[in-house]
Order: sequence, then structure tokens, then C-alpha cells
Amino acid sequence: MTDGIAVGLFLSLLSNIVGNVVSVQSSETCPSFCTCDTWYMLHRVSCSGRHLYNIDTGAPNNVQALDLSDNVISFLNNFELANAGLTNLKYLNLSGNTINEIGLNAFDNLADLAVLDLSKNHLYYILSDVFTQNKNLRILKLSRNNFNSNLPKLRSPWLTDLSLDSCQISHLPPDTFDGLTHIERLDLSNNLMIQMNSAVVQRLHFLKKLSIEGNPWSCNNVMHDLQIYLKHKDVEFSDVCAKNTNPKKFEKMILLPTKRQENYHRWTIKNTTDQGTKLVTNANYSNSLNNKNATYKQTSCQINNIDLFWFLLLGFIFGTACGMVVSYICLSGKYICSRHWRRNHNDASQRLSLLLNPYLQDNVESTTSLASSCPGTPPPSYREVVLRPRLYRYLSRHSNLNNNNTGYRERYT
Repeated sequence: MTDGIAVGLFLSLLSNIVGNVVSVQSSETCPSFCTCDTWYMLHRVSCSGRHLYNIDTGAPNNVQALDLSDNVISFLNNFELANAGLTNLKYLNLSGNTINEIGLNAFDNLADLAVLDLSKNHLYYILSDVFTQNKNLRILKLSRNNFNSNLPKLRSPWLTDLSLDSCQISHLPPDTFDGLTHIERLDLSNNLMIQMNSAVVQRLHFLKKLSIEGNPWSCNNVMHDLQIYLKHKDVEFSDVCAKNTNPKKFEKMILLPTKRQENYHRWTIKNTTDQGTKLVTNANYSNSLNNKNATYKQTSCQINNIDLFWFLLLGFIFGTACGMVVSYICLSGKYICSRHWRRNHNDASQRLSLLLNPYLQDNVESTTSLASSCPGTPPPSYREVVLRPRLYRYLSRHSNLNNNNTGYRERYT
């Protein structure tokens, strides 16, 4: 018993001494501004948030996980990681930096690299052959970069997990993922895509999960075809068009022309036969519906054209009649008003002349009275003619002539 106890004490003391020596050596090799620990059975060096502008941190060569997130690294030169002695890396975190360019051979000689995080940087393009030497790379995170229409067409057939969420992606060409044939999980959420053709994912035969939520999808025929394809391939995805069918912003600007609608309205029926499942389209029914709709639209257009013609004709006749009636009323009113004005004008002129010449009234009355009297009426007396010469100016002449003639006659008779 005593010998066993002594042996156990000796072994425990020896293990403590060896552990202290290893810890002293590791503390000596760990950079002063970083922390070193064990993470998922990997020797990790964490230098996060230290305002570093390059990857040369003085980390030991046996480091397997390096965390350089939230620094100010802006460029990755060719062979920079290999020259720093970081060839044993399996995990590399460069998220939260300002990286805007990556050299073609930046990750060469990192044969064991399996996880690479380049999210939250300023990348707007990546060369397609950057990761061709990293044949053990399985997870690549490129989230929150500004690729927009310059989405990289990577050639990394061994990659299984790719994250491209929040990268301002607006369009995916059909050959975008042709070099990623073994992708199992693809994240395209929170981008600016309105529609996505099913040809984009038809080359991804191992795809198991596709994240497409958070995009302003236009639930048109293209999106319905994509969802039918994903359901047929048993791919896990969010049914974005089933939740909200309202038109999205800029939907009318990019909708495909619907000249041949029978190609889009397709139904899927799974036949459980020995030959497997088959897709059956109901093209004849859609064609008959389209023909009925076309004939109905044609007849309705003809009826509308006839109704419009009669409406215009009746409107023209009614407008012409109204114009003639209004013109007749206006012209007759003007004629009546002109006659009334002339009559009033004559009466007013007569009244005005009578007011201006008061003796004219007596003259008129006298002349009318004389005219109406008998022709044998004797002339007025001399006194009356002298006192009122204007009233009897014409009569005085005739009277004088008459008097002269009578005197002449009396003188020479």
C-alpha cells in the first residue's frame, strides 16, 4: 500500500511540474496583446479589437485558430499568412475589418484551413481562383459586404457552407454557383433581389438548405417555378410568397412579359409509380382558358367600340341642336332689343327737343290746330302776330302776301 501511495504522489508531482513548464513556455510564446487558450481542442490565439493593421501578430507557429476580428486590416497580400508562419491554421476570423482587396495567393500554403470568416468588411469583388489551393475549406462567410452586381463566381467545389446575406445583391446570373457543386447550405437572405431563376440552383445537386427570406420578392411566375423546384428537390427554405402576395416596390419595372402564360401556369402532380415521380402540366386546360379569355376580351372590345360610336354621334347631334336654339334666342333677343332701343331713342329725342325749345310745342299745337281748322278761317289779328312772332312766322308771311294782294287789287281796281 505504501509503495502504491508513494508512486501516485510521485506521478502527480511530475504532472504538475510538466504542466507548469508547458504553461510557462506557452505564456512566453503568446503575444503580449493577445490571449491564448484552447478552443474546441484547438490552440487558439485571440487578438480581437486591438487596432491591428496587419496580420503579423507574432503568434506561434503551432496556432490552429486565429481571431483577428474588429481590427483595421485593409489588405491581404500574396503569401502573407504563409510568411507569418501560420500554415497550421484551421480557423481564421477576419470579420469586422476594412479589407477591400485580397491577393490571388493570399491563402496559399494553408492546406488545413477549414473555416474562413470575411464578413463585415469592405469587399466589393473577389477573384474566382482565390481559394483553389484550400481544398479543406468547408465554411466561408462573406456576409455584410458590398458585392451588389459583382458577386464572385468562386471555384471551390469542396465548399459546403456559403453565407452571402446582407451583401446588397440585386441579381444572380444563372452561372453564379457553377463552381460550387458541393454546396449544402446557401444563405442569400436580406438582400435586394426581386426574383430568382431556378436555373441558379439547378447545378447545386447537394443543396439541403436555402435561406432567401428578407428580400423584396415579387411573387410572379418565376418565383413560383423556383419554389416548385425546391419542393421537388426537398430543399429546406422559407415559403416567402405564401405570406404576403401584395406587389412589391419596383415590381412592374422588371416583370417578364406574359405573352405565353401557358408556360407559367403549371401544376405539379406526383405519381407514385415504379418509374418515380413525374411532373404533369395541365397545358390544354390553360390553353382553353386563354382562348375563352381572348374571345371574351375581343367581344367586349367590339361592344365597347359600338357603344362609344353611338355615344359620340348622339352627343354631336345634341350639341348641334343646343347650339342652334341658343343662337336663335340670342339673335331674336338682339332684334327685339334694337327695336325697343330705337323707339325709346326717338321718344327721348322728341322729349329733349321739346324741353330745349318750349315755343316749339305751341307751334306744333297751333299748326295742328290750324291744319285741322277750316280753310276759310280768317287770319289772326295784328296784335297777336306782333306779340307772338315765332308762332305765326309762316302765317304772317301768307297774311302779308294776302294783304298785299288785296291792297294791290284794291289800288288798281
